[in-house]
Amino acid sequence: MLRRRARGRRVNEKTTARGRGPRFPLRWKLTGLAIGLVTVPLVAVGLGLIDVNEDTVDDLSLEVQLAVVEDTTKDVAAQLGAVENALETVGRLLTRDEIPPDAALAASIAVVEGAELVDHVAIYDADGALIDVIRERVAAGVEVPETLPAELRARADANGTTLGDATAAELAPRVLVAVPLRAQVVGPVTGFAVTHASLERLAEHVERTAADRFPGLPDALTIVDHRGRALVGARGGPAPLTPAPLPWLQDLPEGAYAAELLRQGAVDTPSGPVVASVRTIPQYRWAVAVQEPHDVVFASVGRMRRIIAATIAVALLLAVLVGLLAARRITRPLGSLVAFAKELGERRFGGRVAVETSDELSTLGDALSDASVELETSEERLRREEAIRGDLRRYLPAEIVDRVVRREQDMALGGERREITVLFADVVGFTPLTEEREPEEVVTILNELFTILTEIVFRHGGLVDKFIGDCVMAIWGAPDGQPDHTERAMAAAEEMLRWLETGNLSWQERFGVTIQLAIGVHRGEAVVGNIGSETRMTYTAIGDVVNVAARLEAIARPQQILVTQAVEAVIRGDYECVSAGESDLAGRRTTVELFEVRG
Repeated sequence: MLRRRARGRRVNEKTTARGRGPRFPLRWKLTGLAIGLVTVPLVAVGLGLIDVNEDTVDDLSLEVQLAVVEDTTKDVAAQLGAVENALETVGRLLTRDEIPPDAALAASIAVVEGAELVDHVAIYDADGALIDVIRERVAAGVEVPETLPAELRARADANGTTLGDATAAELAPRVLVAVPLRAQVVGPVTGFAVTHASLERLAEHVERTAADRFPGLPDALTIVDHRGRALVGARGGPAPLTPAPLPWLQDLPEGAYAAELLRQGAVDTPSGPVVASVRTIPQYRWAVAVQEPHDVVFASVGRMRRIIAATIAVALLLAVLVGLLAARRITRPLGSLVAFAKELGERRFGGRVAVETSDELSTLGDALSDASVELETSEERLRREEAIRGDLRRYLPAEIVDRVVRREQDMALGGERREITVLFADVVGFTPLTEEREPEEVVTILNELFTILTEIVFRHGGLVDKFIGDCVMAIWGAPDGQPDHTERAMAAAEEMLRWLETGNLSWQERFGVTIQLAIGVHRGEAVVGNIGSETRMTYTAIGDVVNVAARLEAIARPQQILVTQAVEAVIRGDYECVSAGESDLAGRRTTVELFEVRG
Protein backbone atom coordinates (compact mmCIF):
# COMPACT_ATOMS: atom_id res chain seq x y z
CA MET A 1 0.00 0.00 0.00
CA LEU A 2 1.38 3.43 -1.00
CA ARG A 3 0.52 6.73 0.64
CA ARG A 4 1.89 10.18 -0.14
CA ARG A 5 1.42 13.52 1.56
CA ALA A 6 2.70 16.88 0.23
CA ARG A 7 2.29 20.00 2.36
CA GLY A 8 -1.02 18.81 3.76
CA ARG A 9 -2.50 17.66 0.45
CA ARG A 10 -2.40 14.28 -1.28
CA VAL A 11 -0.33 13.96 -4.44
CA ASN A 12 -2.37 11.87 -6.87
CA GLU A 13 -1.54 10.11 -10.09
CA LYS A 14 -2.40 13.21 -12.16
CA THR A 15 0.85 14.80 -10.98
CA THR A 16 2.81 11.98 -12.59
CA ALA A 17 0.88 12.32 -15.82
CA ARG A 18 1.80 16.00 -16.17
CA GLY A 19 5.49 15.25 -16.69
CA ARG A 20 7.23 13.53 -19.53
CA GLY A 21 7.62 9.78 -19.09
CA PRO A 22 11.03 8.12 -18.96
CA ARG A 23 12.72 7.31 -22.23
CA PHE A 24 13.83 3.94 -20.90
CA PRO A 25 11.38 2.65 -18.26
CA LEU A 26 12.87 0.58 -15.48
CA ARG A 27 10.61 -2.33 -16.30
CA TRP A 28 12.26 -2.61 -19.68
CA LYS A 29 15.70 -2.37 -18.11
CA LEU A 30 14.82 -5.15 -15.68
CA THR A 31 13.45 -7.16 -18.56
CA GLY A 32 16.67 -6.47 -20.42
CA LEU A 33 18.61 -7.65 -17.39
CA ALA A 34 16.68 -10.90 -17.36
CA ILE A 35 17.29 -11.28 -21.07
CA GLY A 36 20.98 -10.62 -20.53
CA LEU A 37 21.26 -13.13 -17.69
CA VAL A 38 19.77 -15.80 -19.92
CA THR A 39 21.14 -14.95 -23.33
CA VAL A 40 24.63 -13.66 -22.55
CA PRO A 41 25.87 -17.01 -21.18
CA LEU A 42 24.24 -18.80 -24.11
CA VAL A 43 25.77 -16.39 -26.60
CA ALA A 44 29.16 -16.65 -24.90
CA VAL A 45 29.05 -20.44 -24.93
CA GLY A 46 27.76 -20.48 -28.50
CA LEU A 47 30.40 -18.07 -29.73
CA GLY A 48 33.04 -20.06 -27.89
CA LEU A 49 31.90 -23.29 -29.53
CA ILE A 50 31.76 -21.63 -32.92
CA ASP A 51 35.21 -20.16 -32.42
CA VAL A 52 36.65 -23.52 -31.37
CA ASN A 53 34.91 -25.22 -34.28
CA GLU A 54 36.19 -22.59 -36.71
CA ASP A 55 39.75 -22.99 -35.44
CA THR A 56 39.49 -26.77 -35.64
CA VAL A 57 38.02 -26.72 -39.14
CA ASP A 58 40.59 -24.16 -40.25
CA ASP A 59 43.49 -26.19 -38.83
CA LEU A 60 42.20 -29.43 -40.35
CA SER A 61 41.61 -27.89 -43.77
CA LEU A 62 45.10 -26.34 -43.77
CA GLU A 63 46.63 -29.67 -42.68
CA VAL A 64 44.81 -31.48 -45.50
CA GLN A 65 45.91 -28.84 -47.99
CA LEU A 66 49.50 -29.05 -46.75
CA ALA A 67 49.47 -32.85 -47.10
CA VAL A 68 48.13 -32.54 -50.66
CA VAL A 69 50.75 -29.92 -51.51
CA GLU A 70 53.54 -32.07 -50.06
CA ASP A 71 52.34 -35.17 -51.92
CA THR A 72 52.04 -33.27 -55.20
CA THR A 73 55.46 -31.69 -54.71
CA LYS A 74 57.00 -35.14 -54.19
CA ASP A 75 55.29 -36.43 -57.34
CA VAL A 76 56.63 -33.46 -59.32
CA ALA A 77 60.12 -34.10 -57.99
CA ALA A 78 59.86 -37.83 -58.72
CA GLN A 79 58.63 -37.41 -62.31
CA LEU A 80 60.99 -34.60 -63.25
CA GLY A 81 63.79 -36.42 -61.39
CA ALA A 82 63.22 -39.45 -63.62
CA VAL A 83 63.42 -37.18 -66.67
CA GLU A 84 66.67 -35.66 -65.39
CA ASN A 85 68.14 -39.11 -64.72
CA ALA A 86 67.35 -40.21 -68.27
CA LEU A 87 68.98 -37.05 -69.67
CA GLU A 88 72.04 -37.46 -67.47
CA THR A 89 72.38 -41.12 -68.58
CA VAL A 90 72.22 -40.11 -72.21
CA GLY A 91 74.73 -37.35 -71.52
CA ARG A 92 77.18 -39.72 -69.83
CA LEU A 93 76.91 -42.18 -72.72
CA LEU A 94 77.58 -39.52 -75.31
CA THR A 95 80.47 -37.87 -73.47
CA ARG A 96 82.51 -40.98 -72.54
CA ASP A 97 85.52 -41.28 -74.82
CA GLU A 98 85.95 -44.98 -74.05
CA ILE A 99 82.52 -45.82 -75.52
CA PRO A 100 82.47 -46.10 -79.31
CA PRO A 101 80.14 -43.55 -80.92
CA ASP A 102 77.89 -46.17 -82.48
CA ALA A 103 77.54 -48.04 -79.20
CA ALA A 104 76.90 -44.79 -77.30
CA LEU A 105 74.19 -43.79 -79.78
CA ALA A 106 72.53 -47.20 -79.63
CA ALA A 107 72.60 -47.16 -75.84
CA SER A 108 71.16 -43.64 -75.78
CA ILE A 109 68.29 -44.69 -78.05
CA ALA A 110 67.62 -47.62 -75.73
CA VAL A 111 67.54 -45.25 -72.73
CA VAL A 112 65.04 -42.95 -74.48
CA GLU A 113 62.83 -45.87 -75.46
CA GLY A 114 62.99 -47.29 -71.96
CA ALA A 115 62.24 -44.02 -70.15
CA GLU A 116 58.51 -43.70 -69.56
CA LEU A 117 58.48 -39.89 -69.39
CA VAL A 118 61.09 -39.17 -72.11
CA ASP A 119 60.25 -39.68 -75.79
CA HIS A 120 63.08 -37.60 -77.30
CA VAL A 121 66.44 -36.04 -76.37
CA ALA A 122 68.02 -33.10 -78.19
CA ILE A 123 71.80 -32.68 -77.96
CA TYR A 124 73.31 -29.15 -78.06
CA ASP A 125 76.90 -28.00 -78.03
CA ALA A 126 78.34 -25.72 -75.34
CA ASP A 127 77.20 -22.61 -77.27
CA GLY A 128 73.58 -23.84 -77.44
CA ALA A 129 73.57 -24.92 -81.11
CA LEU A 130 71.50 -28.00 -81.94
CA ILE A 131 73.62 -31.10 -82.87
CA ASP A 132 71.14 -33.96 -83.15
CA VAL A 133 67.82 -35.30 -81.80
CA ILE A 134 67.08 -38.81 -80.56
CA ARG A 135 63.30 -39.45 -80.81
CA GLU A 136 60.68 -42.06 -80.53
CA ARG A 137 57.98 -42.18 -83.17
CA VAL A 138 55.39 -40.67 -80.84
CA ALA A 139 57.60 -37.56 -80.54
CA ALA A 140 57.85 -36.99 -84.29
CA GLY A 141 55.74 -33.84 -84.03
CA VAL A 142 57.62 -32.29 -81.12
CA GLU A 143 59.48 -29.20 -82.26
CA VAL A 144 62.98 -28.71 -80.90
CA PRO A 145 64.55 -25.19 -80.79
CA GLU A 146 67.61 -24.65 -82.97
CA THR A 147 69.46 -22.87 -80.18
CA LEU A 148 69.26 -22.73 -76.42
CA PRO A 149 68.99 -19.24 -74.82
CA ALA A 150 72.08 -18.14 -72.95
CA GLU A 151 70.06 -17.50 -69.81
CA LEU A 152 68.75 -21.08 -69.79
CA ARG A 153 72.25 -22.48 -70.41
CA ALA A 154 73.68 -20.44 -67.55
CA ARG A 155 70.94 -21.56 -65.17
CA ALA A 156 71.47 -25.23 -66.14
CA ASP A 157 75.23 -24.87 -65.65
CA ALA A 158 74.75 -23.28 -62.20
CA ASN A 159 72.05 -25.65 -60.91
CA GLY A 160 72.95 -28.92 -62.67
CA THR A 161 69.51 -28.88 -64.31
CA THR A 162 66.84 -26.37 -65.21
CA LEU A 163 63.41 -26.01 -66.70
CA GLY A 164 62.40 -23.79 -69.58
CA ASP A 165 59.00 -22.41 -70.44
CA ALA A 166 56.11 -24.83 -70.82
CA THR A 167 54.33 -25.10 -74.16
CA ALA A 168 50.87 -26.37 -75.02
CA ALA A 169 50.67 -29.88 -76.46
CA GLU A 170 47.97 -32.30 -77.60
CA LEU A 171 47.29 -34.16 -74.35
CA ALA A 172 49.04 -32.03 -71.74
CA PRO A 173 51.62 -29.21 -71.68
CA ARG A 174 55.25 -30.06 -72.24
CA VAL A 175 58.06 -28.45 -70.29
CA LEU A 176 61.63 -28.07 -71.48
CA VAL A 177 64.15 -29.90 -69.24
CA ALA A 178 67.87 -29.26 -69.77
CA VAL A 179 70.92 -30.82 -68.08
CA PRO A 180 74.56 -29.87 -68.78
CA LEU A 181 76.97 -32.43 -70.29
CA ARG A 182 80.54 -32.75 -69.05
CA ALA A 183 83.32 -35.03 -70.20
CA GLN A 184 84.54 -35.08 -66.61
CA VAL A 185 82.64 -34.71 -63.38
CA VAL A 186 84.22 -31.35 -62.54
CA GLY A 187 85.13 -30.37 -66.04
CA PRO A 188 83.66 -27.61 -68.22
CA VAL A 189 80.28 -27.95 -69.89
CA THR A 190 80.66 -29.51 -73.31
CA GLY A 191 76.99 -29.52 -74.28
CA PHE A 192 73.41 -29.93 -73.11
CA ALA A 193 70.84 -32.76 -73.18
CA VAL A 194 67.31 -31.37 -73.57
CA THR A 195 63.85 -32.86 -73.76
CA HIS A 196 60.30 -31.53 -73.72
CA ALA A 197 58.80 -33.71 -70.99
CA SER A 198 55.05 -34.26 -71.15
CA LEU A 199 53.08 -33.38 -68.02
CA GLU A 200 50.37 -35.91 -68.85
CA ARG A 201 51.23 -38.23 -65.97
CA LEU A 202 51.45 -35.25 -63.60
CA ALA A 203 48.05 -34.01 -64.78
CA GLU A 204 46.55 -37.45 -64.09
CA HIS A 205 47.97 -37.36 -60.57
CA VAL A 206 46.54 -33.89 -59.91
CA GLU A 207 43.14 -34.91 -61.28
CA ARG A 208 42.98 -38.03 -59.08
CA THR A 209 44.15 -36.14 -55.99
CA ALA A 210 41.61 -33.34 -56.48
CA ALA A 211 38.79 -35.83 -57.00
CA ASP A 212 39.74 -37.78 -53.86
CA ARG A 213 40.52 -34.88 -51.51
CA PHE A 214 38.32 -32.08 -52.90
CA PRO A 215 35.27 -33.66 -54.56
CA GLY A 216 33.22 -31.23 -56.58
CA LEU A 217 36.04 -28.67 -56.70
CA PRO A 218 37.87 -29.15 -60.02
CA ASP A 219 39.94 -26.01 -59.51
CA ALA A 220 41.12 -26.91 -56.01
CA LEU A 221 44.63 -28.17 -56.93
CA THR A 222 46.90 -26.41 -59.43
CA ILE A 223 50.53 -26.44 -60.49
CA VAL A 224 51.73 -23.13 -61.91
CA ASP A 225 55.00 -22.00 -63.44
CA HIS A 226 56.99 -18.89 -62.51
CA ARG A 227 54.86 -16.80 -64.87
CA GLY A 228 51.68 -17.72 -62.97
CA ARG A 229 50.35 -19.96 -65.78
CA ALA A 230 48.42 -23.11 -64.94
CA LEU A 231 50.39 -26.17 -66.08
CA VAL A 232 47.99 -28.81 -64.74
CA GLY A 233 44.79 -28.44 -62.76
CA ALA A 234 42.61 -25.31 -62.53
CA ARG A 235 41.74 -25.62 -66.22
CA GLY A 236 45.37 -26.05 -67.20
CA GLY A 237 45.71 -28.55 -70.04
CA PRO A 238 46.25 -28.89 -73.76
CA ALA A 239 44.72 -25.49 -74.52
CA PRO A 240 47.13 -22.54 -74.90
CA LEU A 241 48.64 -21.79 -71.52
CA THR A 242 46.92 -18.86 -69.76
CA PRO A 243 47.33 -17.31 -66.31
CA ALA A 244 45.85 -19.54 -63.62
CA PRO A 245 42.49 -18.38 -62.16
CA LEU A 246 44.21 -17.82 -58.81
CA PRO A 247 44.44 -14.02 -58.43
CA TRP A 248 45.92 -14.27 -54.95
CA LEU A 249 49.10 -15.73 -56.46
CA GLN A 250 49.79 -12.27 -57.88
CA ASP A 251 50.60 -11.15 -54.32
CA LEU A 252 53.69 -13.38 -54.21
CA PRO A 253 56.83 -11.23 -54.07
CA GLU A 254 59.14 -10.98 -57.06
CA GLY A 255 61.45 -13.95 -57.29
CA ALA A 256 59.33 -16.00 -54.87
CA TYR A 257 59.26 -19.01 -57.19
CA ALA A 258 63.06 -19.36 -56.96
CA ALA A 259 63.03 -19.55 -53.14
CA GLU A 260 61.52 -21.79 -50.49
CA LEU A 261 58.10 -20.41 -49.66
CA LEU A 262 55.04 -21.77 -47.88
CA ARG A 263 51.94 -19.67 -47.30
CA GLN A 264 48.59 -20.68 -45.83
CA GLY A 265 45.50 -18.79 -44.78
CA ALA A 266 42.33 -17.01 -45.87
CA VAL A 267 42.45 -14.94 -49.07
CA ASP A 268 39.87 -12.62 -50.62
CA THR A 269 39.21 -13.18 -54.32
CA PRO A 270 36.75 -11.59 -56.77
CA SER A 271 34.53 -14.66 -56.48
CA GLY A 272 34.64 -14.68 -52.68
CA PRO A 273 37.00 -15.63 -49.84
CA VAL A 274 38.97 -18.87 -50.07
CA VAL A 275 41.21 -20.89 -47.79
CA ALA A 276 44.47 -21.38 -49.67
CA SER A 277 47.91 -22.96 -49.42
CA VAL A 278 50.84 -22.47 -51.79
CA ARG A 279 54.33 -23.97 -51.78
CA THR A 280 57.09 -23.24 -54.21
CA ILE A 281 59.40 -25.79 -55.85
CA PRO A 282 62.45 -23.52 -56.18
CA GLN A 283 64.63 -25.89 -58.28
CA TYR A 284 61.97 -25.83 -61.00
CA ARG A 285 60.54 -22.34 -60.30
CA TRP A 286 57.08 -23.86 -59.96
CA ALA A 287 54.48 -23.69 -57.24
CA VAL A 288 51.76 -26.05 -56.03
CA ALA A 289 48.59 -24.23 -54.98
CA VAL A 290 45.40 -25.40 -53.28
CA GLN A 291 42.29 -23.32 -52.73
CA GLU A 292 38.85 -24.12 -51.32
CA PRO A 293 35.88 -21.74 -51.07
CA HIS A 294 35.45 -20.44 -47.55
CA ASP A 295 31.79 -21.48 -47.50
CA VAL A 296 32.69 -25.06 -48.38
CA VAL A 297 35.40 -25.32 -45.74
CA PHE A 298 33.24 -23.86 -42.98
CA ALA A 299 29.91 -25.44 -43.92
CA SER A 300 29.74 -27.24 -40.56
CA VAL A 301 30.31 -23.96 -38.76
CA GLY A 302 27.32 -22.45 -40.55
CA ARG A 303 25.09 -25.32 -39.42
CA MET A 304 26.29 -24.85 -35.85
CA ARG A 305 25.49 -21.13 -36.04
CA ARG A 306 21.91 -21.83 -37.10
CA ILE A 307 21.40 -24.29 -34.25
CA ILE A 308 22.81 -21.88 -31.67
CA ALA A 309 20.74 -18.98 -33.05
CA ALA A 310 17.52 -21.03 -32.74
CA THR A 311 18.40 -21.98 -29.15
CA ILE A 312 19.10 -18.37 -28.22
CA ALA A 313 15.82 -17.20 -29.81
CA VAL A 314 13.77 -19.62 -27.68
CA ALA A 315 15.67 -18.64 -24.52
CA LEU A 316 15.17 -14.96 -25.38
CA LEU A 317 11.40 -15.37 -25.65
CA LEU A 318 11.20 -17.06 -22.25
CA ALA A 319 13.43 -14.38 -20.71
CA VAL A 320 11.14 -11.60 -22.01
CA LEU A 321 8.03 -13.18 -20.48
CA VAL A 322 9.65 -13.82 -17.10
CA GLY A 323 11.35 -10.42 -17.07
CA LEU A 324 8.14 -8.48 -17.74
CA LEU A 325 6.29 -10.22 -14.93
CA ALA A 326 9.08 -9.63 -12.41
CA ALA A 327 9.66 -6.03 -13.50
CA ARG A 328 6.01 -5.13 -13.12
CA ARG A 329 6.03 -6.07 -9.43
CA ILE A 330 9.30 -4.27 -8.75
CA THR A 331 8.55 -1.00 -10.57
CA ARG A 332 5.02 -0.43 -9.26
CA PRO A 333 6.14 1.60 -6.18
CA LEU A 334 8.35 3.83 -8.29
CA GLY A 335 5.45 5.89 -9.62
CA SER A 336 5.01 7.67 -6.31
CA LEU A 337 8.73 8.29 -5.97
CA VAL A 338 8.91 9.69 -9.49
CA ALA A 339 6.00 12.08 -8.84
CA PHE A 340 7.60 13.31 -5.63
CA ALA A 341 10.97 13.74 -7.35
CA LYS A 342 9.26 15.91 -9.96
CA GLU A 343 7.94 18.12 -7.18
CA LEU A 344 11.49 18.51 -5.95
CA GLY A 345 12.63 19.25 -9.50
CA GLU A 346 10.00 22.02 -9.66
CA ARG A 347 11.55 23.40 -6.43
CA ARG A 348 8.45 22.69 -4.38
CA PHE A 349 10.18 21.65 -1.21
CA GLY A 350 8.88 20.73 2.24
CA GLY A 351 6.59 17.81 1.31
CA ARG A 352 6.98 14.13 2.20
CA VAL A 353 6.41 10.80 0.47
CA ALA A 354 5.85 7.41 2.13
CA VAL A 355 6.52 4.10 0.40
CA GLU A 356 5.54 1.13 2.58
CA THR A 357 7.38 -1.72 0.90
CA SER A 358 9.83 -2.55 3.72
CA ASP A 359 12.80 -2.57 1.35
CA GLU A 360 15.29 -0.17 -0.20
CA LEU A 361 12.50 1.74 -1.97
CA SER A 362 10.97 2.56 1.41
CA THR A 363 14.36 3.83 2.60
CA LEU A 364 14.64 5.92 -0.55
CA GLY A 365 11.23 7.49 0.12
CA ASP A 366 12.25 8.50 3.64
CA ALA A 367 15.52 9.95 2.31
CA LEU A 368 13.68 11.99 -0.32
CA SER A 369 11.30 13.32 2.32
CA ASP A 370 14.17 14.38 4.56
CA ALA A 371 15.93 15.92 1.56
CA SER A 372 12.80 17.93 0.72
CA VAL A 373 12.81 19.53 4.15
CA GLU A 374 16.54 20.19 4.04
CA LEU A 375 16.31 21.66 0.55
CA GLU A 376 13.60 24.06 1.64
CA THR A 377 15.89 25.34 4.37
CA SER A 378 19.01 25.50 2.23
CA GLU A 379 17.15 27.16 -0.66
CA GLU A 380 16.35 30.15 1.49
CA ARG A 381 19.93 30.26 2.77
CA LEU A 382 21.34 30.17 -0.76
CA ARG A 383 19.09 32.99 -1.86
CA ARG A 384 20.37 35.15 0.96
CA GLU A 385 24.00 34.24 0.23
CA GLU A 386 23.66 34.96 -3.48
CA ALA A 387 22.12 38.34 -2.77
CA ILE A 388 25.04 39.14 -0.46
CA ARG A 389 27.55 37.87 -3.03
CA GLY A 390 26.00 40.09 -5.71
CA ASP A 391 26.18 43.12 -3.46
CA LEU A 392 29.80 42.41 -2.54
CA ARG A 393 30.84 42.15 -6.20
CA ARG A 394 29.82 45.78 -6.61
CA TYR A 395 32.53 46.83 -4.17
CA LEU A 396 35.16 44.07 -4.30
CA PRO A 397 36.82 42.22 -7.20
CA ALA A 398 34.85 39.09 -8.16
CA GLU A 399 37.87 36.83 -7.51
CA ILE A 400 38.17 38.12 -3.96
CA VAL A 401 34.45 37.74 -3.33
CA ASP A 402 34.54 34.11 -4.50
CA ARG A 403 37.59 33.35 -2.37
CA VAL A 404 35.90 34.94 0.65
CA VAL A 405 32.74 32.87 0.11
CA ARG A 406 34.82 29.70 -0.24
CA ARG A 407 36.69 30.68 2.94
CA GLU A 408 39.97 30.68 1.01
CA GLN A 409 40.74 34.38 1.48
CA ASP A 410 42.56 35.51 4.59
CA MET A 411 40.47 38.38 6.00
CA ALA A 412 43.19 39.63 8.35
CA LEU A 413 44.85 42.96 7.62
CA GLY A 414 48.19 42.73 5.89
CA GLY A 415 49.51 41.12 2.75
CA GLU A 416 52.32 39.27 1.07
CA ARG A 417 55.10 40.33 -1.28
CA ARG A 418 54.45 39.29 -4.89
CA GLU A 419 55.83 40.00 -8.36
CA ILE A 420 52.93 41.66 -10.21
CA THR A 421 52.15 43.80 -13.25
CA VAL A 422 50.07 46.96 -12.80
CA LEU A 423 48.10 48.74 -15.52
CA PHE A 424 46.54 52.21 -15.33
CA ALA A 425 44.17 53.34 -18.09
CA ASP A 426 42.92 56.93 -17.94
CA VAL A 427 40.42 58.88 -20.07
CA VAL A 428 42.30 61.72 -21.79
CA GLY A 429 40.59 65.11 -21.57
CA PHE A 430 38.01 64.04 -19.02
CA THR A 431 37.65 67.49 -17.42
CA PRO A 432 36.56 69.25 -20.64
CA LEU A 433 34.17 66.40 -21.25
CA THR A 434 32.46 66.92 -17.89
CA GLU A 435 32.19 70.63 -18.55
CA GLU A 436 30.61 70.21 -21.99
CA ARG A 437 28.19 67.33 -21.21
CA GLU A 438 25.40 66.74 -18.82
CA PRO A 439 26.40 64.69 -15.77
CA GLU A 440 23.99 61.90 -16.77
CA GLU A 441 25.68 61.54 -20.16
CA VAL A 442 29.13 61.51 -18.57
CA VAL A 443 28.08 58.79 -16.12
CA THR A 444 26.56 56.73 -18.93
CA ILE A 445 29.74 56.97 -21.01
CA LEU A 446 31.98 56.11 -18.05
CA ASN A 447 29.81 53.16 -17.02
CA GLU A 448 29.85 51.74 -20.54
CA LEU A 449 33.60 52.32 -20.82
CA PHE A 450 34.41 50.76 -17.44
CA THR A 451 32.13 47.79 -18.17
CA ILE A 452 34.05 46.93 -21.32
CA LEU A 453 37.46 47.62 -19.77
CA THR A 454 36.53 45.36 -16.85
CA GLU A 455 35.51 42.56 -19.21
CA ILE A 456 38.82 42.91 -21.08
CA VAL A 457 40.79 42.70 -17.82
CA PHE A 458 38.81 39.65 -16.73
CA ARG A 459 39.23 38.00 -20.12
CA HIS A 460 43.00 38.18 -19.74
CA GLY A 461 42.96 36.91 -16.15
CA GLY A 462 43.48 40.25 -14.47
CA LEU A 463 41.98 41.81 -11.34
CA VAL A 464 40.27 45.22 -11.39
CA ASP A 465 41.72 46.85 -8.29
CA LYS A 466 39.73 50.11 -8.27
CA PHE A 467 38.19 52.91 -10.30
CA ILE A 468 39.70 56.33 -9.61
CA GLY A 469 37.44 58.92 -11.20
CA ASP A 470 37.95 58.40 -14.94
CA CYS A 471 40.84 55.93 -14.42
CA VAL A 472 40.89 52.17 -13.92
CA MET A 473 43.65 50.28 -12.12
CA ALA A 474 44.17 46.57 -12.80
CA ILE A 475 46.75 44.10 -11.58
CA TRP A 476 47.97 40.70 -12.75
CA GLY A 477 49.76 38.08 -10.66
CA ALA A 478 47.47 38.30 -7.61
CA PRO A 479 45.71 36.93 -5.66
CA ASP A 480 46.89 33.78 -7.53
CA GLY A 481 50.30 33.66 -9.14
CA GLN A 482 50.56 33.92 -12.94
CA PRO A 483 53.92 33.19 -14.63
CA ASP A 484 52.87 35.26 -17.67
CA HIS A 485 51.25 38.19 -15.81
CA THR A 486 53.12 40.81 -17.88
CA GLU A 487 52.10 39.25 -21.20
CA ARG A 488 48.49 39.13 -20.04
CA ALA A 489 48.56 42.81 -19.02
CA MET A 490 50.00 43.89 -22.39
CA ALA A 491 47.41 41.86 -24.28
CA ALA A 492 44.68 43.59 -22.26
CA ALA A 493 46.16 47.05 -22.92
CA GLU A 494 46.34 46.40 -26.64
CA GLU A 495 42.76 45.11 -26.72
CA MET A 496 41.52 48.22 -24.82
CA LEU A 497 42.83 50.51 -27.57
CA ARG A 498 41.46 48.26 -30.31
CA TRP A 499 38.03 48.19 -28.66
CA LEU A 500 37.87 51.99 -28.49
CA GLU A 501 37.62 52.08 -32.30
CA THR A 502 34.25 50.33 -32.03
CA GLY A 503 33.10 52.07 -28.86
CA ASN A 504 33.79 55.54 -30.27
CA LEU A 505 31.51 54.85 -33.23
CA SER A 506 28.61 54.39 -30.81
CA TRP A 507 29.48 57.35 -28.56
CA GLN A 508 30.02 59.66 -31.53
CA GLU A 509 26.63 58.72 -32.92
CA ARG A 510 24.79 59.06 -29.59
CA PHE A 511 26.67 61.80 -27.73
CA GLY A 512 28.95 63.38 -30.31
CA VAL A 513 32.11 62.56 -28.31
CA THR A 514 35.22 60.44 -28.84
CA ILE A 515 37.08 58.79 -25.97
CA GLN A 516 40.85 58.33 -25.91
CA LEU A 517 42.91 56.40 -23.34
CA ALA A 518 46.40 56.86 -21.97
CA ILE A 519 47.85 53.62 -20.58
CA GLY A 520 50.83 52.96 -18.35
CA VAL A 521 52.18 49.47 -17.49
CA HIS A 522 54.92 48.54 -15.02
CA ARG A 523 56.02 45.34 -13.32
CA GLY A 524 57.76 44.73 -10.04
CA GLU A 525 57.35 43.66 -6.44
CA ALA A 526 54.46 44.90 -4.32
CA VAL A 527 52.68 43.99 -1.12
CA VAL A 528 49.27 42.59 -2.08
CA GLY A 529 46.58 42.01 0.49
CA ASN A 530 43.96 43.58 2.76
CA ILE A 531 44.61 47.26 3.40
CA GLY A 532 42.45 49.43 5.70
CA SER A 533 40.98 48.96 9.17
CA GLU A 534 39.30 46.17 11.04
CA THR A 535 35.90 47.62 10.08
CA ARG A 536 36.63 48.69 6.50
CA MET A 537 39.28 47.19 4.23
CA THR A 538 40.05 46.72 0.56
CA TYR A 539 42.15 44.21 -1.38
CA THR A 540 44.82 46.16 -3.23
CA ALA A 541 48.52 46.41 -4.08
CA ILE A 542 50.93 48.79 -2.38
CA GLY A 543 54.41 49.57 -3.63
CA ASP A 544 56.60 51.54 -6.01
CA VAL A 545 55.35 49.47 -8.95
CA VAL A 546 51.88 51.01 -8.50
CA ASN A 547 53.24 54.55 -8.29
CA VAL A 548 55.38 54.13 -11.41
CA ALA A 549 52.48 52.72 -13.45
CA ALA A 550 50.29 55.65 -12.36
CA ARG A 551 52.99 58.16 -13.37
CA LEU A 552 53.36 56.50 -16.77
CA GLU A 553 49.63 56.84 -17.41
CA ALA A 554 49.81 60.52 -16.39
CA ILE A 555 52.50 61.37 -18.98
CA ALA A 556 51.25 59.10 -21.76
CA ARG A 557 49.73 60.73 -24.83
CA PRO A 558 46.23 59.85 -26.05
CA GLN A 559 46.05 56.29 -27.40
CA GLN A 560 49.61 55.62 -26.23
CA ILE A 561 50.93 52.73 -24.13
CA LEU A 562 54.00 53.57 -22.05
CA VAL A 563 55.97 50.79 -20.33
CA THR A 564 59.15 50.58 -18.33
CA GLN A 565 62.35 48.76 -19.21
CA ALA A 566 61.27 45.88 -16.91
CA VAL A 567 58.16 45.34 -19.04
CA GLU A 568 60.00 45.84 -22.34
CA ALA A 569 62.51 43.11 -21.43
CA VAL A 570 59.66 40.61 -21.07
CA ILE A 571 57.66 41.52 -24.22
CA ARG A 572 60.66 42.15 -26.47
CA GLY A 573 60.10 40.37 -29.79
CA ASP A 574 56.31 40.21 -29.36
CA TYR A 575 55.66 43.94 -29.59
CA GLU A 576 57.34 46.88 -31.31
CA CYS A 577 58.84 48.86 -28.46
CA VAL A 578 60.38 52.26 -29.24
CA SER A 579 62.53 53.99 -26.65
CA ALA A 580 60.94 57.18 -25.30
CA GLY A 581 64.06 58.20 -23.40
CA GLU A 582 64.58 58.54 -19.70
CA SER A 583 62.14 60.46 -17.53
CA ASP A 584 62.15 61.94 -14.04
CA LEU A 585 58.95 60.61 -12.52
CA ALA A 586 57.44 62.53 -9.66
CA GLY A 587 58.36 61.09 -6.28
CA ARG A 588 61.42 59.13 -7.57
CA ARG A 589 65.07 60.04 -7.09
CA THR A 590 66.31 58.19 -10.16
CA THR A 591 65.27 58.43 -13.78
CA VAL A 592 63.28 55.68 -15.48
CA GLU A 593 63.82 54.58 -19.09
CA LEU A 594 60.48 54.47 -20.90
CA PHE A 595 59.29 52.68 -24.02
CA GLU A 596 56.30 53.28 -26.26
CA VAL A 597 54.52 50.11 -27.42
CA ARG A 598 53.34 50.47 -31.00
CA GLY A 599 52.14 46.98 -31.85
